[in-house]
Amino acid sequence: MPNYTVDKESDTPLYMQIRTNIEEAILTGDLKPGDKLPSVTCLAKDIGVTQATVRRALQDLGKAGHTSCTVGRGTFIQDAALTQEEKQQDTSGQKYQTTPSSKNFRPLTEDSREFAARRLRTGVGKALSDIMSLAERPGIIHLTRGVPDPGLLPESFLQNVTAETFKNSENELLEATDPLGRYDLRQEIADRFSQRGTIVTPEQVLITNGSMQGITLVAQANLASRHNVICETPCYKGIPDAFSAMGQWVETITRDAQGPMPSLQDRFPNGNPFLLYLCPYVHNPMGTSISQERYSMVVDWAKRTGSLVLADEIFRDLCFDDAPQPSLLQELGAEQTVVVSSLSKSVMTGLRLGWLISSPQRVQQLAELKRTMDHSCASLIQGLALNIFKSGRFDAHTKKMQATYKRRRATLIKVLDKYMPKKISWTEPDGGYSMLLELPRGYSSVSMFLCAIEKGVSILPGPLFDIDHRFVHCFRISYAWANEEQIKEGIELLASAVETFLSRPPGDSGLGGIDSYQ
Repeated sequence: MPNYTVDKESDTPLYMQIRTNIEEAILTGDLKPGDKLPSVTCLAKDIGVTQATVRRALQDLGKAGHTSCTVGRGTFIQDAALTQEEKQQDTSGQKYQTTPSSKNFRPLTEDSREFAARRLRTGVGKALSDIMSLAERPGIIHLTRGVPDPGLLPESFLQNVTAETFKNSENELLEATDPLGRYDLRQEIADRFSQRGTIVTPEQVLITNGSMQGITLVAQANLASRHNVICETPCYKGIPDAFSAMGQWVETITRDAQGPMPSLQDRFPNGNPFLLYLCPYVHNPMGTSISQERYSMVVDWAKRTGSLVLADEIFRDLCFDDAPQPSLLQELGAEQTVVVSSLSKSVMTGLRLGWLISSPQRVQQLAELKRTMDHSCASLIQGLALNIFKSGRFDAHTKKMQATYKRRRATLIKVLDKYMPKKISWTEPDGGYSMLLELPRGYSSVSMFLCAIEKGVSILPGPLFDIDHRFVHCFRISYAWANEEQIKEGIELLASAVETFLSRPPGDSGLGGIDSYQ
């Protein structure tokens, strides 16, 4: 049952609280597409607010594409993939259907092109997710997994950490913490970040359930600030999806091995501030870190436009050498930067412990939003994380991972050089366990995926990392779970599949993208 209650003592306006509660109910599935909301009168009475307050909340939800209102029927939840109304309105105020069968059909407008682009983005992503189940066939060598190999953890790692945590701080695990998280854990993260040259205090740290919760909180807060969103592409598709789920349109800026392309400055010049997402260190899926030139470009652009940079540092602890550039927080300051990270890529995905670093004011604002989601992260998980840091396990484990993955990368590049056709190029990772390979233009990595599966090896097609489908000819491989022998065998099979694939002329991938949004 959705929670419509509000805190009348909060500084957050009542209509915003109502809007946020309904958005959270949509995200959690308590409200599904087609569900009807109570009437304005009933909501106002149940919540204890005026009807005008409820109408303002519903108006915002409608503009964001979360709901649709039909006179005489009520207000209904929209499908997340259909965030624009399928009806357009002309200057006279009369509504026209935009279906081809309507006698009042109008040519495509900017809004309807955006609506069509949203549907294509969502539809392609769903279709690709469906075919990825083919990679689970028996006997497949997996070059797809982008999470740390649990086999690299010391024996009885979790059991020992849990036992120590209960022994040392059992009483602190019995109750929920403040939405900000345990102070001693925030202090530990602040101290570690400060050792890199940027002084951070515990008041600047928010503990989250994984880095994606931090990104989702930023996306939710952006509903109020209304910054235009830019994501580098390719990138982990969950990032633009988090903003799209809030009804926000996401622009993209192409990234190469050095970082976001210089066209960032021309496409998004001075004007309203933007919100830019990028992964500066050990980028997913390329594995490369931002260069000094691109780093300086992003800093200059952000300062000139007054934009907020969302820096995803989740792979920073897996750099094979020292990170080439300082955190963007150091150059831009906490007012213009949000840093997110977690233990998911450096220790284990099951911990779901992440953090967010920004200004104390923004952290407090996001903590209030977090309170409506889950109040706070699990005390037990926070206790385990603190133990992992304090005991020295984190530093020892990440050092081991760096050495292991550096050897696997060397093996991977060696066998790529030996077996892969010369028409194929690839990035050379600065850390982590992923790299991006490029087919000749015109060839589809989706078709390549099917060919590879037939040979007994799996890859991840480029469109899984690119909502605008500019990287259809690229694919990611990962050496996270594959040992050196599996890497050798897997790449030999993959090279054979590529050679067979390239022996035929390129075909139409069907994923050419939307020219209007290039």
